[in-house]
Amino acid sequence: MRDINRIKPVLKELENLWLENPDFRIGQLIMGITKTEVTNPKLFYMEDDEFLIKLKEFKNLFEEIKKNKDE
Repeated sequence: MRDINRIKPVLKELENLWLENPDFRIGQLIMGITKTEVTNPKLFYMEDDEFLIKLKEFKNLFEEIKKNKDE
């Protein structure tokens, strides 16, 4: 298992960057940070409320997988 202690520092840095640049959407920040050569317009232009919905759907998927694994 990966070190769980890596998560909070990364999230804190992302939070600080975003608070300093509140006009950016989360997708814009992620793409800017990673500087990928391939653009992903779906991620770049996704509004934060839509991203939050997708995040919750992804979380639910993991919960369902874990539930099925435990049965």
